[in-house]
Amino acid sequence: MSDQPIKVLIAANSPDSADELRAMLGSAADVSVAAIANTPQDAITQADVHQPDMVVMDYDMPGQNGAETTRAIIHNDDRIQVIMLSVVNDVEDIRAAMRAGARDYLIKPLREGELLETVRWLIRERRDYARMQAFVGQMRKAYEAIFRDDKPVPPTVVTYLESQVAASPDDHLVLETLAVAYARNRDWKKLAPLMDRLTG
Repeated sequence: MSDQPIKVLIAANSPDSADELRAMLGSAADVSVAAIANTPQDAITQADVHQPDMVVMDYDMPGQNGAETTRAIIHNDDRIQVIMLSVVNDVEDIRAAMRAGARDYLIKPLREGELLETVRWLIRERRDYARMQAFVGQMRKAYEAIFRDDKPVPPTVVTYLESQVAASPDDHLVLETLAVAYARNRDWKKLAPLMDRLTG
């Protein structure tokens, strides 16, 4: 997890619901409740002001349902994730919420720890995706450096590829890319055992 706490905005349809949700999250050291909204428009405004990682929202809000509110929040900031809550297990409501961009839909009453688990899981998934995207970006740069022309592959790129092979020794794509780098640099001493691994 990041050193920064997970910032959560609660959008509740009643003071009792707000208190219940705050109690579910408030004791966790890695979660910070940034604000509580009591209406859909307040939720949209508070999301703009506080830029939370997560919005925990009751589906049945006064004046506008949670799907419409979710759509507006995500339209303003697509990094925000929304967890929808409802006392009604209605398929159409669930579909509407998910189409609007909600990441999960939980039915009340929640089991002990369920909301906190869901918040942490979604944040972990987002951070894992960001790390994967960063890795793909690094690999793209490595491929571009290798296949752009016939010049020797820079040592920094070779070192990076070697580190990826060490981390994922069975990843044939990385192995093949490193083999191309060795061949481009005419590093036959390193290329020979690598080719044995690829063809063995």
